[in-house]
Formats: sequence, C-alpha cells, structure tokens
Amino acid sequence: MQVFAQEHKHNDTLKNIQIEEVLVTSQVGINKRLEQEQRASKQANIDQVLDRIAGVQMIRRGNYAWEPTIRSLNAAQINLSIDGMAIFGACTDRMDPVSSYIEPSNLQQINVNLGPGFSNYGSAIGGGIDFKLANPKLTESAQLNGLLGTGYETNSQAFQTLASLQYSTARYGLLVNGIFRKAQNYRAAKQAEIANSQFQKWNASVALKYKINSKNEIQAQYLVDYGQDIGYPALTMDVSFANANIASITHVYQPTSEGIDPIKSKVYFNHIDHAMDDTKRPAETVPMHMDMPGVSWTAGFFSESGKSIGKHKLQARVSAYVNRLTANMTMYPETGSPMFMFTLPDVQRGFVSLDVSDRILSSDKWAIDLLGNYSFSHSDLYSQAGKDQLSGMKEGSLTRSNHLGNAAVTTHFQANEYWHLMAKVGFANRSASLQEYYGFYLFNRLDNYDYLGNVDLKTEKALQSSLGMTFKKDIWQIEANGFHYYFRDYIAGLINPDYGLMTIGASGVKQYQNLEHAALYGGEVSFRVKPLSYLELISTLAYTEGKDHDGNALPLIAPLTNNNSLLLNYKGWNAQLDLSYFAAQNKVSPAVYGDSKTPSATLLHAGIRKQFSLKQQRITSSFRVENILDRYYYRHQDIMKIARPGRNFIAQISVSF
Repeated sequence: MQVFAQEHKHNDTLKNIQIEEVLVTSQVGINKRLEQEQRASKQANIDQVLDRIAGVQMIRRGNYAWEPTIRSLNAAQINLSIDGMAIFGACTDRMDPVSSYIEPSNLQQINVNLGPGFSNYGSAIGGGIDFKLANPKLTESAQLNGLLGTGYETNSQAFQTLASLQYSTARYGLLVNGIFRKAQNYRAAKQAEIANSQFQKWNASVALKYKINSKNEIQAQYLVDYGQDIGYPALTMDVSFANANIASITHVYQPTSEGIDPIKSKVYFNHIDHAMDDTKRPAETVPMHMDMPGVSWTAGFFSESGKSIGKHKLQARVSAYVNRLTANMTMYPETGSPMFMFTLPDVQRGFVSLDVSDRILSSDKWAIDLLGNYSFSHSDLYSQAGKDQLSGMKEGSLTRSNHLGNAAVTTHFQANEYWHLMAKVGFANRSASLQEYYGFYLFNRLDNYDYLGNVDLKTEKALQSSLGMTFKKDIWQIEANGFHYYFRDYIAGLINPDYGLMTIGASGVKQYQNLEHAALYGGEVSFRVKPLSYLELISTLAYTEGKDHDGNALPLIAPLTNNNSLLLNYKGWNAQLDLSYFAAQNKVSPAVYGDSKTPSATLLHAGIRKQFSLKQQRITSSFRVENILDRYYYRHQDIMKIARPGRNFIAQISVSF
C-alpha cells in the first residue's frame, strides 16, 4: 500500500512545482530536475517558469505579463488564483493576468491542475493554476535569514534587483521581500528593435505569522505589485500603470481528533487598477486619442479541511467571493467634445462554491479519486448608468444566475514498482464571464473585430477523458498522457451584421454566441534517461488540436512542441544545453477566428551555474545565452506574430545568509 500511495500521485491531474529557497521539485518526476535547474538562480521570471510546465502554454502580447493557458484553454475556461484567492484582472484586453502579480521572490509553489480537481478553488472546465505564496517559518530558536540578488540581460538592457529577509522564533515569523525590474525595448534577430516593448515594475510582500497556542495559528499577508510604462507591441495601446493590492488573513486550527487535517480559513480582499493609453505611440498610428481605465476588486473567503477514515481520504472546502468590474473609454476627437462610454458597464458577480473529494486506496494496486463540486453564480449590474447603457441592446432583465456542477472519477492502477496507469473521466460546466455577458465593443486585436457581450448565453459544458502512464526503472523514466474534451454550447464570437463597428479600422462586430459543439484533444510525452550520475537527458513533447462544430480549427491552439535538455552536474558546476522545436501551425481558420499560419522554429540555449559556500553565506552565480543562433521567430500563441527576442546574454548573482 505504501508504494502505491507514493507512486499513484504521478498522473496528469495535478502538478506541484515547489519553489523553495534553492530548488524546485515536482510530483511529476521528469519535470523535477528541469525545473530545479530553471529556478536554481532564484531569479527566473514566472512567465518562463510556466512556459516550461507540460500542458501549459503562454499567450504573448509583448515582453511583459504573458497569459497562461492550459492545453490551449484560457480566460474563463480556467481558474487562476493566488493562495486560493479569486482575483480578476481589470484590463479588457487581458493585459494583466493573475500571474503578472507574482514574482519568484514571494512564490513558494505552483499547483497546475489539468482538469476538474479539488485544487481549482471552484468550477472550471480546463483546470486551474494556483500560486502559493511563501510563508514565514517558525523555528525553535530565533533565526535571521536573507537574500540579495541582481541580474542583467543584454538584449533589452534589462536589470533586476531583489531582496528577502526573514526573522523567525517559536511563536512568530516575519517574511519581507521585494523586487524591482526594468527593461528597455528588446531586439529580435539581427538587432531589429521591437518598439513599445519596454516595462518597469516593483513588487513587494510582507507576511506575519503568529502561533497563538498549540492549536491556533494566524497569518496576515499583504502583496503589492506596481507596473508602469508597459509597452505592448502586439496591441494598439500601451499601459501607463497596472497596480495590484492583495491582502489576506488566514487562521489555521489543529484539531485534537486523530485523522482530521488542520482547518484552514482565509478572508481576503484585492484591488486591481489598470489604465491603457496611447500617448507614447507615434501620432500617425493613433486615429483618435483615447483613455481606457479599468478597476476590479474582489472580496472573499474559503475554509477547508480533510479527514482520513480507513482507506478513505476526504477533503472539503466551502468558498465564496464577490467581484466588481468596471471599465470605460473616453475618446478625444480632433474637433468636438470628448465621448465617453462603458466597455464593462459596472458589472458584478457573486459566487458560492462547495468542493468535496475522496481518495480511496482500495488495495496495494488500485485507487480511485472521486471529485464533486457545486457552484452558484449570480451576475448583474450594480449601477443605473451601466444598466442604462445596455438597455438599448437587451430588453428585460440583465441578471443571470447559474447553477454549476463538476464531477470526475480517476482510477489508478499500480501494476508493479515500475508501472503506473491512470484513467479519468469528468464533466464540467461554466457560466460565461462578465466580459462575455456584458462586454461592450471590446476590440480583439487577433481578428480585428469589436466584441459584444450576450446576456442570453448558455453555460458552456465539457466532457473530459484522459489516459496516462508512468514507467520508471533504473536510468529510464517515461510519462505519457492523452486527453479529449467534448464541448457543448462552446462560447465563441460570431459575426453580427446588425451592429455597426466602433473601433476605427475594425473589420466588423462579433457577438458571443454558443456553438453547438467543439472538441479539443492531444497529449504530452516526457522522457528521461540518466546514464551517468552527473549527466541526464530530458525530453518533452506536447500536442493539441481543436475544432468547432463546422470543422474549423479553434484559435490560438499551440502546435507540436518539443523541448530537450542535457543537464550536467559535475564537481559543483551545473551546465545545461537546451534544444527546442516548435512545429509549424497550419491548422487555422483565418476567416472565422482570425488565426494565421505560423512557421516552425528551432532554438538553442545554454547556461552554466556555480554555487560558492562561505562560512555563513552562499553565493550563486549563473550565466546563460538564449537563442544562441539568433533566430528570427515567433510562436503561434504570440498575438500579431511579433518577433521574439534574438540572442540574449543573461548574468545573475545572489547572496543568501
């Protein structure tokens, strides 16, 4: 039973990426060593960390704040959270995903769930990503630890400085950290400058933990992230500021009864303030100057625990939040008065959810995971001004209430100490996002259409199935997963000729509608061989394909991707050679979704790292060269096919004590 309990964690449902002070570990064994190398310098940005996780792809609009997708599912199809807290970006162009408010200095762990699961913190069709923040530690005797680091990249003349300080005792612990990053315009191959790709930001967090007694512990945490002068070369506007304030108080109660997990309860509040502007764009590229601010705030709570009863491991969570979103646009014509309108007309959502799971270890070879979720979502407008604007588009009530349910069954079979097999089937549905319900002329740069919301949208439903296997023996390890989603009432934008366009130069107007059905399928394969104690080769392969009810290829579907890493660890020196291949994507439907074909690309990277130990300090230095061959390339999920950076030299150093 013990062998199975350890091995059956290796499945396609949950990937835990632990970001400790020095290393990253993973329940998915083949990713473990690769992530460790990537994070060992302590300064890799979160976008790059996510981009190397099997099953995760990133939508790129510039050199800042890439948007995570899971198996090419994105936006409201997946849940993004920080420590279980619901957070929603304030930008109608999705310039501020939740991941943009996290830095390596305050991150401890990334949980990636590739389908319906307990770790999603609510209903989600495509899974979720939860970013676990670093917590202060409690120690028997008083301790003071810290870290200082800096790094520089030649391509965009980017530099960063970070610091962390922790003081701990047996009763309380304090953790403070911060980072500042600034970059100029980056350059593609052959030193071609990519205009409007600069950014700067600073991020800081403070966490205080206090142990009241042997049963009760309380923690307060505050995170602030302020970005300024952020360029987005793929979009028509840049960002003057993107500010996030995230606060929470957590109470942990340790029951005296045997077999009951700690009861963790959290209350939280976050406020996101975001403003797009075009004042730094050349005048000839701006038909009409406009301002586009947006604000999002969310208040919520959750409480969770678990209990072991014989062969059962039960978990339960209750959660709720209220989110308010508002965004507007003020246009300034050369003659006449400014024109104002809402793009998100003061919309809000209340959400209540109950999650339960049961892991049954039925024998030393078999185990079953059962999952259930019920959620209630209530969406409406909270101001008369917002209701007045939408009243001309929709007669009757603008309120929507949705009862949502997720269920999944996963079966594990541990054939022997080498082989583990997994099969999963699940059902999930979601309500439309507030943008899909109430959006008003949201311009989509990908297909060049203005988008309108639709209050009459049905819930999007999906039946998911997947098969997985793991083999591990001696120097060999192989993992493989295949998946299939069948959607009903898939939500997508379709041309609506009844409305005139708003954006100058747009091709027309689309409105969110339910498609009869759609499908998404693919898989991931990972391979690891370690012929020598100091040498190993890791290779990962991922493929996804999606089609709608008419056979049209769905947009922004990542093509075949192959990453290969040769890792050397010899006498304290760590070296890494990476070869990445991104296949061409020719399965596109430009007339329907605006996607265009993408050519293939092959990249070569190399890096070296060394850690020096002094009496009470550790110095970690690293040097890396990316895109060694200076290839001109872009990937399929890069909006507007803006070229990625050419050759880039990266030097980093940190001191910990």
